[in-house]
Amino acid sequence: MSEGTRSLLQRWGASFRRGADFDSWGQLVEAIDEYQILARHLQKEAQAQHNNSEFTEEQKKTIGKIATCLELRSAALQSTQSQEEFKLEDLKKLEPILKNILTYNKEFPFDVQPVPLRKILAPGEEENLEFEEDEEEGGAGAGSPDSFPARVPGAAIFFEFKHYKPKKKFTSTKCFAFMEMDEIKPGPIVIELYKKPTDFKRKKLQLLTKKPLYLHLHQTLHKD
Repeated sequence: MSEGTRSLLQRWGASFRRGADFDSWGQLVEAIDEYQILARHLQKEAQAQHNNSEFTEEQKKTIGKIATCLELRSAALQSTQSQEEFKLEDLKKLEPILKNILTYNKEFPFDVQPVPLRKILAPGEEENLEFEEDEEEGGAGAGSPDSFPARVPGAAIFFEFKHYKPKKKFTSTKCFAFMEMDEIKPGPIVIELYKKPTDFKRKKLQLLTKKPLYLHLHQTLHKD
């Protein structure tokens, strides 16, 4: 293990413990911030190219799953439901896995998947895309989506977040997300949100925001 990797694992471990401590103390805002910051760092490492990472592909997959669990715990803390879907006790099971990621070779304890790799635009590329102007307007529906119809164009399921513009009297797409077919399985999933217009070909994707903002879904499959 290189000194850089050792230092990285120590920083991850310290951040994990800070978040869990805040969580156990009831300091939810601080816990959510710490979880989301760490999740973003883990996702970045999980998506790193092989030459730029000391972790194997299997280890990066596990790192990505830990990031998903951090997002799920963060979402649970923000939920208004009385029953939390992902508990602190569950999250604490992941601390030794993260600490020993270089030697961990067991099955991951939760049925989750890493946030999938996407083709994200580099800074400066966005000006080549023709986005619809999204004017800041007052009134109901201007700041948040009112609905998100799902479409299935070929080999992915798309979610479009719609909101109504009172002044123009029409419904506009605020942002969109999508699931690959191999992501359709029972249980929770966290997927990224992208700027409009909806890109069904998935060729030029741009994140809605630099902040750790995701669509959290829980899938239940029914057989006819």
